[in-house]
Amino acid sequence: MNPTILRTNATAVYRFLSLIQSELAEGESLCGKRILDCGAGGPIPPLAIFVEQGMIAAGIDISEPQLERSRAFIERTGLAIDLQRADMRDLPFPDASFDCVYEHYSICHLNVSDTTKALAEMRRVLVPGGMGFLGVISNESWPLSEYGEERSPGEFWMVNHGHEARHSLFSDEASDALVADWELLAKEKAVLYVGGDSVSPEEWSALHAEAPTPCSLEEWNALYRQRGRFFRYVHTYYTVRKPTD
Repeated sequence: MNPTILRTNATAVYRFLSLIQSELAEGESLCGKRILDCGAGGPIPPLAIFVEQGMIAAGIDISEPQLERSRAFIERTGLAIDLQRADMRDLPFPDASFDCVYEHYSICHLNVSDTTKALAEMRRVLVPGGMGFLGVISNESWPLSEYGEERSPGEFWMVNHGHEARHSLFSDEASDALVADWELLAKEKAVLYVGGDSVSPEEWSALHAEAPTPCSLEEWNALYRQRGRFFRYVHTYYTVRKPTD
């Protein structure tokens, strides 16, 4: 069977796998190590790349339709992944159940309070010294209006596929505070320049209110042909370790 190739937006998960491997002692393998994905639903579950390295994988997702997509993948590939419907804010596992735990593009839909709860749960189910991986959307993304209406500081709401969806955006200081009680192994800020091609001159002019640096409307409109360098999606990733004491 050919190895699983994840979608391009999951490259950070490959780096987590690489960091896990780099922590192994000489002669040690990933076989038998336990890993949990908090938000495992979707057509190509990232857990597949960990299973292919011999890890024992479990995944939860709050969306049954997304889990069904993962189950279809499992049936097609024959990979052993234990999936169940559950909420990452209340994980259905005992303390110290996993060697590694991660989320990818799941926690960004929670508010700040629930994000803290989810991280506490991820920490609880990790063994002491276990590794975690998470990411949040940075408020350096632009324009923020792309995320809809800001109903409370840092929390944006928009209609997505006919349903309201929330995205929480964090400053560096706020996201660093989320992992203050963990041992920090790596922090990475990924910047993807995307969009802008379909923006009309009129729409560009309306974005003047969100210009990254102060300028006149005339100066802003003169930048229309360079609009591609302004539209950016910024995600801050953390690889962390649960302290042993």
